[in-house]
Amino acid sequence: MMKNSLKSLILLVLAVFLMAPVASYAQNYHTKSKKAVKYYKSAKKQFDKKKYPKTLKYLDKALDADGKFADALLLKAELSLTLNNDNQAIESYEKMFAADSMAFPRAAMALANLYMEKYRFGDAVNILSWYVKAPDQKEKYVKPAKEMLEVAAFRKETYENPVKYEPVNLGSNVNTTGDEYINQILPDGSRIYFTRRSDVADKYGARDEFIFSSAIIDGEYMPAIPLNIDWNNNKRMGAVSITPNQNRMYFVGIDFIDSHGRGDIYSSDFVNKEWTKPVNLGNIINTSTMESQPYISADCKELYFARYSRTYESTDLYVSEFYQGRWTNPKPIVPANSKGNEMSPFIHPDGNTLYFASDGLIGMGGFDIFMCKKLPRGEWSAPKNLGYPINSEKNEISFVVSSDGKKGYISSDRDGGIGGYDIYVFELDAVDAPEQVDMTRFVMRNINFEFDSAILKETSFNEIDSLAVFMTENLGISIEISGYTDDSGDAAHNYTLSLDRANSVKEALVERGIADDRMSVVGYGESRPLVPNDSEKNKALNRRVEVRVMN
Repeated sequence: MMKNSLKSLILLVLAVFLMAPVASYAQNYHTKSKKAVKYYKSAKKQFDKKKYPKTLKYLDKALDADGKFADALLLKAELSLTLNNDNQAIESYEKMFAADSMAFPRAAMALANLYMEKYRFGDAVNILSWYVKAPDQKEKYVKPAKEMLEVAAFRKETYENPVKYEPVNLGSNVNTTGDEYINQILPDGSRIYFTRRSDVADKYGARDEFIFSSAIIDGEYMPAIPLNIDWNNNKRMGAVSITPNQNRMYFVGIDFIDSHGRGDIYSSDFVNKEWTKPVNLGNIINTSTMESQPYISADCKELYFARYSRTYESTDLYVSEFYQGRWTNPKPIVPANSKGNEMSPFIHPDGNTLYFASDGLIGMGGFDIFMCKKLPRGEWSAPKNLGYPINSEKNEISFVVSSDGKKGYISSDRDGGIGGYDIYVFELDAVDAPEQVDMTRFVMRNINFEFDSAILKETSFNEIDSLAVFMTENLGISIEISGYTDDSGDAAHNYTLSLDRANSVKEALVERGIADDRMSVVGYGESRPLVPNDSEKNKALNRRVEVRVMN
């Protein structure tokens, strides 16, 4: 959580939770000193008038009369917060709890928030653990404290076990005093695409937003250039995703004339060396609210995006499949979506690893980056936080990974940047890396065979139909179909089985009108597992068919 919003939350906690007990003790203050009460009442009057120097003067006199006067210590903590003196606020709270822990027990939540701001997560855990077990506390207050305790415990564990992270700012060729949001790195690692948002607003409060790219030459990021289009130059557009063959892009257009809502997802094709006028993806994808941040999978058969809900006033992640020439009704990615906001989905070319940003899942603060894995039956694993210091108390809002899984690109507003949100690159820890994928290779997840056989199951035909449509729409490409097995049985048998299965897929495509000479087959047997063959789940992942686009 960002510092300003944290302060607002603490003051809200004080206003709602803490000041009610003060009123209830109007005739029964936590002191026997009449002098202390007299000065406290004067301090309270000055505080209500926002005369803070006089407030502090009377509070100090009250505490001179009784240094353990809980009411005065609580008001001094609130005054300190108002004056942005966090250390004094913490000191006042600590003295109050030391003097009389049950005078204002709900102040534990405000103190815990301050501890977390100072990265004192262990202290936050301790004070919250005490409060949730304190006697005679109402459940409506204990419940949010338990939720806060879960966050504090996560941050303590994550902070004490940092992941390898050495980010490098991409520099002034890419980053500006405005905002830069990373969208994509091309499969061959030659160029990054990103959205740039100006730091200067027009008279209506809107800021220019457009798509830029930077070529990567010998590890250096060249001066960024805007996307070269001859339409909508004066419109707001961003969050681009380009297909591996670079012949089609998907993006969000803001307030386009044919939009269904505030923002819609569009596509544009690269024809005759220029981008065609955008096509709205229609009301299957776009609604009357806002769809944004599209990302197309490497096989061009899945479109991931964020959708805003007016009901919940938040954004969730969805995915639509391209089937028989059209996009299907989008489905929410259930494990990833929370009561907060999810955004910036990025599906790695392995087709199996989804990264996204969320401010609703437990994290280090603000938006954090998370990862989900696609399971064999198409479900998603529970989201995993990428850890500290990849995620910080600031906002990490978009993240992409190179095809080889070695480099991560992240957009963050953390301290030390050029301005606003900047893009950073870092070597991705192997623990969080996706499967390494050749730049034009993807896994066909739903190709299934009879046991120990090359006979295709009926459940495979939807996947094959989609691939046939893709090849029909892209007549200039050829593909290599490769088969793989797990390590069960004889290696020679596995090699033959993998080759036969690749041939079965090819024959099914020929039956659907794809020319034989556009396809080659190869079998790898058990020689190239995606994961160790140490469980039935992993063996199922290794039994697969992959397709490589040759050109």
